Amino acid sequence: MKEINTVRNDYIETLIFEKNENILPTLNHRKNVDFFIDGISFDQKVSRSVTGEFMKDFGENWKDFAIKNPLKVAEYLYKYQSEERFGADPRLYVVYLDEEISINSIKEQIDKIDLNNPAEVVFEFKHKNTGIKTYKTSCFVILLSK
Repeated sequence: MKEINTVRNDYIETLIFEKNENILPTLNHRKNVDFFIDGISFDQKVSRSVTGEFMKDFGENWKDFAIKNPLKVAEYLYKYQSEERFGADPRLYVVYLDEEISINSIKEQIDKIDLNNPAEVVFEFKHKNTGIKTYKTSCFVILLSK
């Protein structure tokens, strides 16, 4: 399963590189940096969920809300990440809203996104030792759904 996920993530990254000539891959793998867009480093994160908290807060219509508010999805993904893997660096989130998304559907969704202008996200994170802190960062959000 790990190999399949790696191939899928590499495929998504390749589609992103092909989409915008201003995207440069890292030549060496640095932690939290997968590529640069217009000189700004981005970490690609693929998520199989919008978070349980998102689904709980937005109820049975969480998927429709997510599609209309992708930056809210990013806010939740930043806010509810684990302390051990915490980061407030710019990210490109690829988020599955449905399981079993076809390769063609992934390509179509990536083709739709504008990778020239990242959005700003503000989020709060509750650190174990220092309490709640507010962060502001840039991100892109690609939602994959049927």
